[in-house]
Amino acid sequence: MSEVVAIVGAGIGAQHMAGFAALPDRFRVKTICDLDAARGGALAEEYGVGFTQSLDEVMGDPEISIIDICLPPHLHFSAAAQALETGKHVICEKPLATSLADADRLIALAADAGKQVFPVFQYRYGQGTAELRALIDAGLAGRCYAGTLETHWDRPAAYYDVPWRGTWEGEQGGAVLGHAIHIHDLLSWLLGPADRVYAELATRFGLSWGEVKS
Repeated sequence: MSEVVAIVGAGIGAQHMAGFAALPDRFRVKTICDLDAARGGALAEEYGVGFTQSLDEVMGDPEISIIDICLPPHLHFSAAAQALETGKHVICEKPLATSLADADRLIALAADAGKQVFPVFQYRYGQGTAELRALIDAGLAGRCYAGTLETHWDRPAAYYDVPWRGTWEGEQGGAVLGHAIHIHDLLSWLLGPADRVYAELATRFGLSWGEVKS
């Protein structure tokens, strides 16, 4: 029996919709929910599913078993908590929460509801990481003494034209919590939890490389 899904947020939610559509024996998307009626309605029409602008409507739909949250980061925790409290499983884009306290609250809500929460860390399932994970699990990788991962992604100015991007209020953090969260996940997933964390932060906002002074 397939799970019935509501996708909340039709931005990156369009990629989620394509993923669900590729697995019709496992998932059926019933509703797209978005405040932007043009964007959300177009996505719903493309895939022949329902559309609503009401979050309460999808939360209260007894047929829907999974809420897939594709909202700006500052809304992730509240939407996930509401979904769990209404008895839904949760899929949520990163970051799932922006504090350990909120993460603990979601764990407790999921336990109380008997539901599961699935943060989106898709890079765990790439071929290279899957192969490395298999080597580690088989005991063939040996003991790791040091590990490093780097992010070399570039985002053009148009990427930040979305109003909530690049703001503390909207993103709840900078690149460390946004783009680099994937490699932080991989590092701990492959090598184990961290005992200590140390960080340095620098910004070159408004400067070209030729203007950076040592």
